[in-house]
Formats: sequence, C-alpha cells, structure tokens
Amino acid sequence: MDSWSLDAPWSQMLAHAPEGESLVLGLMSGTSLDGLDCCLARITHGRQLPWRYEIVEAVTFPYASDFQERLRFSPSLLPDDLMALDAELGMLWGKWVMDFLNEAHEGHPRRTERPLLLASHGHTVCHRPGSGYSLQIGSAFHLHAITGFPVVHDFRNGDIARGGQGAPLVPMGDALLFGDYHACLNLGGIANISWGPKPTVEEAPLRQACDLTFCNTALNFFASLAGLSMDTDGQLAAQGKRQEELLDRWSSAAWYQHQGARSLDTAAFQAQFWDTALAERFSPQDLCYNWCLHLADVLERSIRSIAEGQEGKILVSGGGAAHPVLLRCLQQKSDCLLVQAQPMVQDFKEALIFGLLGLLHYFNLPNVLGCSTGTSANHRSGIRCG
Repeated sequence: MDSWSLDAPWSQMLAHAPEGESLVLGLMSGTSLDGLDCCLARITHGRQLPWRYEIVEAVTFPYASDFQERLRFSPSLLPDDLMALDAELGMLWGKWVMDFLNEAHEGHPRRTERPLLLASHGHTVCHRPGSGYSLQIGSAFHLHAITGFPVVHDFRNGDIARGGQGAPLVPMGDALLFGDYHACLNLGGIANISWGPKPTVEEAPLRQACDLTFCNTALNFFASLAGLSMDTDGQLAAQGKRQEELLDRWSSAAWYQHQGARSLDTAAFQAQFWDTALAERFSPQDLCYNWCLHLADVLERSIRSIAEGQEGKILVSGGGAAHPVLLRCLQQKSDCLLVQAQPMVQDFKEALIFGLLGLLHYFNLPNVLGCSTGTSANHRSGIRCG
C-alpha cells in the first residue's frame, strides 16, 4: 500500500508500524551550502503516539569554499558536468559517512552499532513542481556502494508526480516527534512552517505546511556583499536601519500571490527579490536588517490565520535560529511564544526528520502528508537503493 486517505486516522496510518526502536542516519545538505549534516538517531516507533527520538550523535561536514561555489552554480551546468558532480558528491558523502561511523569524535568513542539505513535528502539543484520535477544530487548509488547500507533517497519527485509540491516534507516528522508544539518554524536557507493540532491515534493527521520565504539564502547573500560567508550573530543586521523602499519592494514579490500548498526554488530569490542596483543603494547592514523585518512580517501574516486568535508555542530551529536580530524581529511581530530548540535539534532537526522519513519508507508506512504538500492522499515517497 502506497497511499492513505487524507481523513484516515493515525491508527490506520500506523496500523502496521512495528513496535521497537531503530537506529537511522539522516543526511541533509541544505540551500545554505554550509555542508552535510549527519544525524544518527534512535527512533522508538509503534502504533501509539508520539514517537520518541534520541539524537545519538550529529556532526556537520563543511564544504570547502570552492566546492560551495560549484554547488551554488550547479543549476547552470551542462548535463555531463552535472552528472559528474552528482557522482563526486555521492562519493564524498560516502567517505564522510564512513568517517562519521568509524572514527572517534570529541566526546564520542568509535561506534560499533550500525544504522539500519541511510536517508539522504540530497542537495537540491532546482525545484520545479509546476514543471513536474525536482532535482537533488548526491548519488545514492555511490553512497550505497561505499557504505554498504541501504539508502532511501529522492523523496520529492514521488509527491510531485501525484500533483503535490514535493515540499515541505518535514511536517510528518513535526507531527510524530514534535506534535506538542502548535507549529514548527524552520529557519534554513528557506523558511517554512508546519502547524496543526496535537496528533492522537483516533484523529486524522491535520498538519498543514508551506514555505514562507527565503531566510539564510537571503541573509548569506547580503553578507557576501560585505565579504562575509554569513551574518554571524547578526552583527550586520544589528547595524542596519529600516528602509521602507526595501520592505515595499520585497512584500510585492509575485511569490506572495500564491495561496495554499506552495514551495520555493532558490532561483526565485534572484528573479523576484534581487536587483544589482540594490547593492549600490543599500548597505549589506541595511539589507540584512530589513530582510529580518520582512521575514517577520511574512511570519506574522501567516500566523494570523494559523493561530486563529489563540496563543500557542512555536518551535524554532535551523541556522536562522542562531541569528539574534532575526529572532527578536520575529518575536516582536508574533503573539505566539517562540521556543528556540535545543542546540542539537536546532542544528540537526531536518537531518533527524529525513532519517525518520527513510524509516517510514522502509516500514512501508506513509511519510508524506498530503495536506502539507497539496496532494489528494497521504502517501509513501522515496526510492530505496540497496
């Protein structure tokens, strides 16, 4: 069975979930281009809610600056060069995974327990659900050949083929692992949010989600204009001044005309939000600060309909959660309580959840919620290699 009705209760969705616990390794390479997140987690599963997790160990393997540039410009590569990069990335990740599992890290001895599987999000080159596809590289075949572990990958295209956006995919994990929060806000390269009632076995999963706007993709780009890789600790934004022209320009972007399930592609930043003339008129400090204000406005408009006038708790994770100016701007515009995730969850929540999605696929259980991506059914997506 690969699909379940949108109104199927959790008891039906999880009817065949085995009781026990499994060790999985989730891999996430995000649009921020900082590196590969590896999250080794033990997940306790069964037919009851919530599922529990323990992050056993997690680490980020950073990309060298020249490799970051190759990934940044991967959408413009010719097919032969793109396939070569796909294979090279898979081999690099395979080496890093074996290093992660076989070498002792600070505070962690060499591991003897092996994961059941690897779950790889891949690195997104382009995301075009309107055209029927999404492309992530980081060859799962090379990753499997080097590590010997089964690899679950290509989570997005199965949803897109069903008419969905292929994103956001994390709401399944938000529901199963973080359902005590009214909403979960991820501040990665792209800011996205999921929300819904606390799940119970008797009820259908009502977790909705959408991409909000760019986060670190924008802030890192503005920081690069000052010769920096990122706006560390919000030092640039803290020096900026409010610029109504920037806020008006960004709020009128075509992206915000979309309603319902929607997802962003990184190419939309340059196409809809950026103009080289802005670099001549505004400082990197002003650009960073006003993007924090802009993201806060976008979140406030979204929460207005999500919270339905009731106060709630929002779990905040992702690299942007470490940006104090951004968090302050977000909290000032929100009536909800923003709860900053614990450091390991803040940095590795997406890798943790992709490990969960891979595990659900392995158990032949649904791992995509249709009400989050815009499909007519909850379903099982991804491909298993090995």
